[in-house]
Amino acid sequence: MTKKEDTKGGASNAATSLDKEQVNSTSTTHLVVDEQNTKSPQETATRPSRNPFKRFKKKKADEKSNVDEIKDEQEPNITGKDNMIIFKIFGWNWLLVVIGAIGSLGNGVIPLCFQFVMGDLVDVFQPKNGVVPTVDSMKASVSDIAIKFAIIAAGSAVASLLSQFFLNLASERIGVALRKAYFNALTTQEMGFFDIKKTGALTVALSEDVSKIQEVYSNKLALLLQNTAQFIIGIVLAFVSSWQMSLGMISTSPLLVFGVGVLSKVVEYLTKKTNGATEHSASIATEVVSSFRTVKSMGCEQKEQDRFAKDLKNISTYGLFKAILQGTTFASVSFILWGTIALAFWYGGGLVAENTITVGQMMKVFGMMLFGVIGLSQAGTQIPEFSKAQMSQRTILKVLKRSPAIPFAGGKAPEEKLKGSIQVKNVKFIYPSRPNAVVLSDFSIDIKPGTSVALVGPSGSGKSTIVGLLERFYDPQEGEIIIDGYNIKEIDPQWLHRNIGIVTQEPVLFATSIRENIAYAVGAENVSQEQIEHAAKAANCHTFIMELPDGYETKLGEKGVSLSGGQKQRVAIARAILQDPQVLLLDEATSALDTESEGLVQAALDNLMKGRTSICIAHRLSTIQNCDTIYVLVKGELKESGTHHELIKKEDGVYRKLAEKQMMFGKSEIDLIRNESAVVISPQNEVKTESSFEDISIL
Repeated sequence: MTKKEDTKGGASNAATSLDKEQVNSTSTTHLVVDEQNTKSPQETATRPSRNPFKRFKKKKADEKSNVDEIKDEQEPNITGKDNMIIFKIFGWNWLLVVIGAIGSLGNGVIPLCFQFVMGDLVDVFQPKNGVVPTVDSMKASVSDIAIKFAIIAAGSAVASLLSQFFLNLASERIGVALRKAYFNALTTQEMGFFDIKKTGALTVALSEDVSKIQEVYSNKLALLLQNTAQFIIGIVLAFVSSWQMSLGMISTSPLLVFGVGVLSKVVEYLTKKTNGATEHSASIATEVVSSFRTVKSMGCEQKEQDRFAKDLKNISTYGLFKAILQGTTFASVSFILWGTIALAFWYGGGLVAENTITVGQMMKVFGMMLFGVIGLSQAGTQIPEFSKAQMSQRTILKVLKRSPAIPFAGGKAPEEKLKGSIQVKNVKFIYPSRPNAVVLSDFSIDIKPGTSVALVGPSGSGKSTIVGLLERFYDPQEGEIIIDGYNIKEIDPQWLHRNIGIVTQEPVLFATSIRENIAYAVGAENVSQEQIEHAAKAANCHTFIMELPDGYETKLGEKGVSLSGGQKQRVAIARAILQDPQVLLLDEATSALDTESEGLVQAALDNLMKGRTSICIAHRLSTIQNCDTIYVLVKGELKESGTHHELIKKEDGVYRKLAEKQMMFGKSEIDLIRNESAVVISPQNEVKTESSFEDISIL
């Protein structure tokens, strides 16, 4: 029986046992009723609550406790004054917003002016002091009022032009400025930041969060100002026309303010929850899409669909609560609004009947108060949008304000060419994403300029970690790394990365042309086509590139998916050759290739390693036999070091055990090779012995 079958069998047995226990428990329930009634208060307290709200709250608390969140020690604390960072990014775009806001204020006043003049028009046809106006006087008055309407129309056109043109322009420019600032801040963070953050949550901010912010600080802000101006000026003009009727209509305003205030607070809370759930679902989608080959190959499409749908249920739940709240609130607001109109006609009609006000004054007050109340309610509907934008703004600010643990640039940039002397002294390192696991402990090595060294050992022994430390993707917790006499923390990271090349097991190519991929490190504009082709020839990839329909201009898919593994690896080597680094890091560069591709890639690597300090990480010992020094790591500690022949002679040595397991020959054969090497004196025979060993090791 396999382990998987055994696990399933154990689970089945456990389930059967559980079913039996439940049956036994059910069959004996009538025998233990008295015992249940005599349980202690402590035992009773542990029983699940029958209150559905308490059960829901406990379920959410349990889910939250099960989420393994890694705290970001560098995450800034966001306060109100930090909003000035956002305003600073807007720059001169604020001028566009102000001009657009002036137009919006005009749009808010236009309906009030129209209603005010309309009241005067109504009074034209009403008797004054019991005298009915003549036809000529009415025509003259109507002509004057028509001119006022024409002026209002022209003002409306100007206000709409200012509002729509400048605010839409400001919205797009603000969006561009925010995305640029956020992306720049994101790309200056250290590698540890991306280890503890989810990619989907970081990238969704560029689309959703930025869109909310740019909309609020342009169009939504203009609508808020427009409706606020409409409310304030409408109230003032209404009181000027008739303070008695205005007081009667404004008496319902506190109810509207209360409803909108409660709505904004609850929507802010629900928006925070929805944003968190959206970011989590986006990270799941990003993970699945980026690894879709694996998902497809294992037939897990339905599994991932179910996982994504389950995660979306939280968004649906919060959306349901928000819909109920907004529906109830706006229904109440609508009732109060139209109830106020009924109140206005009832009370205003009485004042007209008593000759306290004219019909025109009643229409003025009614219209301006109506527009004012509508403006207030419309302004209230914008408040939740500002609450949503505030939460998005906090998300953006957490990246904008964050100071990376490792600076993006700055430090010493030695004028002399890098020689490649590397010293790792007593280094202790722990990954930020795994704070409880020590990866390297008191680790020290000394690499001479121009030499080739290899790092070998079981998986998880810290080999790739050393590459990350030399690239300064991370800083060690203890110890130091010295390059050409300089502490790596004192060197400008940009200068360091220009002088250190890296080729990994799974090289990343971009969705551009092959030419741009090869010239990525130095810039396509800084090299000629001849230089690119020379690097490609040295990497053994020129031939297959020329066989492609568009040659060096062939567009690659995302991550170079249109090329095979060996082809991608050789393009990556050509990129490193063109970069011409003095220190070369090879992290399992040939481990995932077939024999033919490995031979081509290894030949390209041999060309690349000439005259450079090279550090090679490999599980295939046949690829590192010619290295000057081999360091053997086990669980983050240096166990052995020496040449291939020195290490293979060590009885019970770690390297020798790795060779026995990997090269498929036993102890007697190793001893035979060691004895032959000791007997042979002739250099010619010595070379022959080494050649024989290589032949065996490749097997």
